[in-house]
Amino acid sequence: MFGFIKMFNNFMTKLKKNKRLWFTSVFIVACAGIALALMMLITTTDNISKEVYVSQTKEFVNTYRDSEKLQELKLQEISIVASYNEEVTKFLEENDLENITKIEEEINARLNQKQQNTLNVKFYSTQNTTEKLRNSVVSAIQTKNNIFGIEVLFDGIFYVYLSPIIKDDTVIGVVQIKESIYFVKNSFERQNKEFVFLLDKKMLSFLSLQNRDGIYNEVGKNHLVDNKINNNKITSHLASLEANNFQKITQEEYMTDDVYFLNGTLIRDINGVEIGVLVLGESIENEDGFTNMAQKMADQIVLITLGLIVSLLLFLL
Repeated sequence: MFGFIKMFNNFMTKLKKNKRLWFTSVFIVACAGIALALMMLITTTDNISKEVYVSQTKEFVNTYRDSEKLQELKLQEISIVASYNEEVTKFLEENDLENITKIEEEINARLNQKQQNTLNVKFYSTQNTTEKLRNSVVSAIQTKNNIFGIEVLFDGIFYVYLSPIIKDDTVIGVVQIKESIYFVKNSFERQNKEFVFLLDKKMLSFLSLQNRDGIYNEVGKNHLVDNKINNNKITSHLASLEANNFQKITQEEYMTDDVYFLNGTLIRDINGVEIGVLVLGESIENEDGFTNMAQKMADQIVLITLGLIVSLLLFLL
């Protein structure tokens, strides 16, 4: 070992005497070192960026789930107020549909006055044998449990809260509170994030002709978008995506390009049926967005590391 060190020192001494060869060797070693360092930096920053994107995807989805939970609590509060109305209980027992309708209209009128016109209250009487009840309402009656979820109804796509009205341990009716799924869109826009719901084509038949014809445009092979609600830049960008990139979103993966960072989460209805994909996105143009912040951090790391490498090489010279 000692002999090897001595031999190496002798070699370096001879090399330094030949100035041209010495500087050429140092230059080659320096270039190789910088190239290797750059390759390692690029690989590292790419991996870090991917981790950031995955983390942000989870954050986007968690933000939506939080807003969904708040939506459930809001609808629950309204259902409690509505179902504890003594007149409602009386009219449901008597199957007095005329007065039940009047109460519904009064409540909905008050909600509309508060500019919450996507909120709607409806009562179902178990004594009414002329009205065919959908599965979710029947389930609330049979289980005597509250049910919350998303449903595709004749008049649109809604968050729905169903609460059985019970008297003497018997279900006499169900109160339904619903609000458009697009209500949470505003909360994302306030955070400079964008929200689009893509409806699965198989669910289109559940909408009435009035609420689907001329309203939905195709996005990809199997999805539709409400062009009245989502007539914006992100919708156009989704429609222009290549099939493999669009598929990433529908498979709950993230997709990023020079325009948007996008990720999707599958949406299932109140019965567990997959009805579409909720897409959350952030424009690359947003200077305060996390994508630009992540890129700036990566660039700073590269510059700092290169500065250290150059300083080290100058010190060795």
